Amino acid sequence: MSRPNVVIIGVDTLRADHLGCYGYPKPTSPCMDALAAESVVFDRAFAPGIPTMPSFTTLLSGLHPYRHGITAHSSDQQVSESVILLPQIARESGYVTIGIDNLVVQGNGRGSWFARGYDFYSGFLYKPFSNQTEQLMNRALRFVDTYRDRPFLLFMHLWDPHTPYGPPPPYDTLHYEPQAASSSGDPSLAEVKALSPEYYEAFLDEMKLSRPDDYAYVVAQYDGEISYVDAQIGRILAHLKQSGLWDNTIVVVLGDHGECFGEGDIYFDHHGLYDAVMRVPLLWRAPDTAPGRSRVMISTEDLMPTLIERCGWRAPGYPLTGQSFAGALRGEPTPTRDSIIGVESTRQASLCLRTDRWKLIQPIVRDARGEPLPDIYGKPRDPALLLFDLENDPDERSDVSGQFPDVRDDLARRLSDWRAQEVAARGGSDPIMENGLSLAYDQFMARLISRRLFA
Repeated sequence: MSRPNVVIIGVDTLRADHLGCYGYPKPTSPCMDALAAESVVFDRAFAPGIPTMPSFTTLLSGLHPYRHGITAHSSDQQVSESVILLPQIARESGYVTIGIDNLVVQGNGRGSWFARGYDFYSGFLYKPFSNQTEQLMNRALRFVDTYRDRPFLLFMHLWDPHTPYGPPPPYDTLHYEPQAASSSGDPSLAEVKALSPEYYEAFLDEMKLSRPDDYAYVVAQYDGEISYVDAQIGRILAHLKQSGLWDNTIVVVLGDHGECFGEGDIYFDHHGLYDAVMRVPLLWRAPDTAPGRSRVMISTEDLMPTLIERCGWRAPGYPLTGQSFAGALRGEPTPTRDSIIGVESTRQASLCLRTDRWKLIQPIVRDARGEPLPDIYGKPRDPALLLFDLENDPDERSDVSGQFPDVRDDLARRLSDWRAQEVAARGGSDPIMENGLSLAYDQFMARLISRRLFA
């Protein structure tokens, strides 16, 4: 295969287990499922930094958030000019580089590094309750047609199915099946709201739900947004085939993070470093790669070194924290990660260490000034470490730190040692503490209520 085109589609807030190719029983993702049949499907891919801005910075830099320093949306921290991003590497190799993304525009310029290295950065403001993804895909198809005679890198950031959920018809009712909570095992929406009435009344009201008291309807809106974005992804896949580019194009589809539907008593949002949030779908399709499933544990920081190896691009002159999984794509025995370390600087600020069997979550309960950090609902947080036995409790519902204190303490030491090493490498700076913990509860509520009043 000559110099392959590379198409990377990052889908915001895409929970892996709501796709058919990851076992979801509802037909939410026929186009991605068809792509999965031609792809290597990674069952254990994780985002080491959430939410979106840290996650995509990691994806495009091949560096863990503790290395590139972006751990929050609200920080004024910038990515150093010495950090070389994926579009810069591709452009240096003669590729036309195209970005369809909003992280420069949406963040009032805070994420200016997201435009770095692109010949064409096509920005947008996220508009829920619209057909924006269709419009963005129209842009992508025009770029593909314009530069089809040159190798190109296309990175697309699609915001569906991020909250507020509001898919256009017919997707808003496509997956809706009214069902009593007692028979489905799901909670009622009243039970969800009871966790924090002020929070959920405002949060759900923003979604403009036509059935505001039905939990199944809210989940159906999320699933409907997946189906909507899936159909748009299907358009570019079909276009690549029809235009004769399919046999020389690598396609990667992945999520930046997932979404909670009850994990840690959190609903319709992405907090807590549970696998529901950290685990992401990742499909790698290339014409010279046999399809199949991989159980290799990978991080999204591993994508950049893999593309560098696969495409023959020149690597940066400094070590990446990402590890190439190109060997796994070839079906070769591949050195694998034994753990993933995750970081979150939102309203459930935490660190975690995940191994094959165990997940340790360390809540961060005070900021750099020593002030208390409340939880997602504005309540005081328990500083106790959480330990989950993923082998016996994959949904992370039962903290077993008291049953396995030796495991808890060993993982805590490993996490502490890793953090100390990273902080020392940064000259004593701890990015999760010093670069801003994003959007405190009172600020979030004020913003949410103001959007409701002026919508």
